[in-house]
Amino acid sequence: MRTEPTAAELIDLVVAVPGVNGIEPGIGTSLRALDARIRRAGPVLSHFGLHVDRDGNRVTVEVSLDPSRPVRQSVREIQSVLRDALGASVPVGTELEVRVQSLHRG
Repeated sequence: MRTEPTAAELIDLVVAVPGVNGIEPGIGTSLRALDARIRRAGPVLSHFGLHVDRDGNRVTVEVSLDPSRPVRQSVREIQSVLRDALGASVPVGTELEVRVQSLHRG
């Protein structure tokens, strides 16, 4: 039985958060995704706009937000969704970083 969500499932959860226009990958997660694919890194789950590094205790997601909601509220909800979805698959104390790449109406 699989307990760890896939990158696509995590992205779907993030995009479902009210106020999120979509994933907007920046250069950082794009390079990490390419590196993870080249190395076929074991403890790293990476997709353009999303990077989960279990060894580094860090999850990064880059998004575009709709300004209809307060940014902080959207960021907190994204962090909560990721924390719930990842559950025990990442170590306690893992930092959940949400990078807001842009604010505009979808």
